[in-house]
Amino acid sequence: MKRLPFRSKIAVLSAAISGLVLVAFGLAGWLLISRQKVEGVDTEIRLLRARHPGWIAMRGNYQRLDEALGFIFGEGHQSQIILLVKGADGTVLHSSPGWPKDLVPAQLDCTLEDDPRAVALGSTNREAPGAGMGRGRGGMGRGFGPGGGGPQVAFTKVPRFQTVTTASGAWRLGMLGTADTTLVIGLNCAGLRAELDRIRNGFLLALPAALFLVGLGGWLVAGRALRPMKMIAETAEQVTARGLDRRIPASNEDPEIARVIQVLNRMMDRLEASFRQATRFTADASHELKTPLAIMQGELENALQDAAPGSKEQTTYGQLLEETQRLKGITRSLLLLAQADAGRLKLTREPTDVSAILESILEDAEILAAESRLRFEVELERQVVLDADRALLHMALLNLLTNAVKYNEPRGRIHVGLTMRAEEVRLEMGNTGPGIPAEEQSKVFDRFHRVDAARNRGVDGIGLGLSLAREIVRAHGGELVLKESRPGWTCFAMRLPHRLS
Repeated sequence: MKRLPFRSKIAVLSAAISGLVLVAFGLAGWLLISRQKVEGVDTEIRLLRARHPGWIAMRGNYQRLDEALGFIFGEGHQSQIILLVKGADGTVLHSSPGWPKDLVPAQLDCTLEDDPRAVALGSTNREAPGAGMGRGRGGMGRGFGPGGGGPQVAFTKVPRFQTVTTASGAWRLGMLGTADTTLVIGLNCAGLRAELDRIRNGFLLALPAALFLVGLGGWLVAGRALRPMKMIAETAEQVTARGLDRRIPASNEDPEIARVIQVLNRMMDRLEASFRQATRFTADASHELKTPLAIMQGELENALQDAAPGSKEQTTYGQLLEETQRLKGITRSLLLLAQADAGRLKLTREPTDVSAILESILEDAEILAAESRLRFEVELERQVVLDADRALLHMALLNLLTNAVKYNEPRGRIHVGLTMRAEEVRLEMGNTGPGIPAEEQSKVFDRFHRVDAARNRGVDGIGLGLSLAREIVRAHGGELVLKESRPGWTCFAMRLPHRLS
């Protein structure tokens, strides 16, 4: 599964966190608005307690009460109001014509608790506050009764509110009452629900746009914040053995980024110094060893000629001469690798027939492979000429073919294919054998690295052949890779640009 880039992760996380916050606030706001709307309805019903409804004492004038309620709550609510009046014994004294049929009055719990703060007004308590305040001709109250001195009774019960759902919709019921009468006023919640639905739908429609804007903002902010990191990565990619002098440009935008750049530049300074020192040491050591090794080889060759045939001295000198020649090969390889690391591998370019070089090497390889009875499959195009360093290219091809012979199996085969295209020359060299383990394949071009199977078989080599071959090919502008390796077959592929001077 492909992982999201860091910039996209920032955008997604910003949108996710903002979405959670917006949803939480939206839900809290919606619940708060819903509660406020319901409390507004309750407040309208609760205000009836302060109206001193004289109609209760007069009894029976409930149709007029229905009309009065419509007047109080407004014309828009006249068809959305229901009324129920029950006596102390639970008898239904009146119910509105629009009372829902599936809301049975007898099953409606109208039990109310006494309100200790309520004051009953009547003929026995004429001095109580608010006496005679009915809505009569001389009164200033807002009761429903006709006024004119009739006994007034205030609600003496604690009002109670509840929401019930019927087939015709949801209703908010408010219950008000005295000791002998209970008034149930219901308001249809359809308008309230519709308003709340509009608020909810508007929020849900705006939420995706808000999240998109938040995510886009997070993506842009992350891009701006990561811009210095992109510059650092691009500079670091250019830091190679031939570009150790590359440095990251200083940035004054952010102190944190400036600090990182400063630390990385100092680290690259130390790496460059260490690398230059190691390269110089390898090159100097290899160069200084050339003279004593040449002298040793000359002396051993003279001693070998002077030694008696078949003597112990001749055998010893012969072995020492082989080791000296081996040391000379290692020294030359190390010197070439040091020059390649420093970018100073000099190429003496000239028109070079790669086909002829391979044919010459294959003749020698067939002699070396005669004991193992290896079979060669050769597919060479004729007259494949490149502008290359003949000696170095010969060394790279020889190293590849030597590997194919050494790490083969008895009676195995070696395949060599050379083709030329308009822009490049391609060479494939494969051989039978145990193959290179998967965990070792990434290390085959490492210096002094040898696969364990090769060590156990006692194959001669020091682990520099493939490294040197790749550096020579790279110096020519090409590439050498391990194309495939499995039990029974290993194949290397070389690509060289086709250039003629």
